[in-house]
Amino acid sequence: MSRFHLVLVMFLLSETLRIVTPAEAARSEAMSVSPAAPGHRSHEGGVIRPAEREISVELLTRTIRGYLETEWGRRVKDVQVTVLDPSEPIKVPSGDMEFHVVPVSNDERLGRRTFQMAVNVNGKSWNTVEVLADVAAMIDALAPNRSLKSDEIIDGQDLKAVRMRTHQLSHPFITDREEVIGKSAARPLPADVPFRAGFLKAPVLIKKGDRVMIEAKRGGLSIQAYGVTKSSGRMGQSVMVSNLDSGRELQAKIVGPGLVQVEF
Repeated sequence: MSRFHLVLVMFLLSETLRIVTPAEAARSEAMSVSPAAPGHRSHEGGVIRPAEREISVELLTRTIRGYLETEWGRRVKDVQVTVLDPSEPIKVPSGDMEFHVVPVSNDERLGRRTFQMAVNVNGKSWNTVEVLADVAAMIDALAPNRSLKSDEIIDGQDLKAVRMRTHQLSHPFITDREEVIGKSAARPLPADVPFRAGFLKAPVLIKKGDRVMIEAKRGGLSIQAYGVTKSSGRMGQSVMVSNLDSGRELQAKIVGPGLVQVEF
């Protein structure tokens, strides 16, 4: 091969192939792979850190609600909790996690309250977190399902439950049916208005002119006679009664329907 042809072949090879020297190869490898810092791994340009867990706002809400339901028991029908702060999940180190509301005795406040949340990780105390929440209590207050006249005696069929929000646990509304049934309206009562203690009174057990049993007791001795009342009265009140046998008028205490007692 002539010198001219040899030069031509070398020229063509230099245009299609790039000869890399050992030094250039080492520099290229160093630029393409960067060692990760100890304890970390590179991943898509970021860093993977040790795993963390979260306590969500929803979980905080459920925990506080469960705590209050246990504390208040049957005094309320439902508890509503809205967590105001924190507004973001609480980051907790990885491990076995448990948390609870730190109990506070005799705290029955409604509205905005701060709860202390104790957080344990792997059986050890990690932190105590303050949680600000708005708390509301719902009750089923009793109300008449129809209008009631003054002195009208109330029975179970006259009652309905009205779900309502209360601003204090020591509310004035009646929730126990036994406190209403058998009582009478202290004044005319409209339907659907929750009962308060002042709306009710003991019913008139004996009316003027009723025939009653007069009972006189002393020790083991008991004497009974029939009489007629001269006035009306309620349980525990005193009324005048005329003894039908003797015609004498006696002051007697009402102790039950159609029954009065005298002392001798």
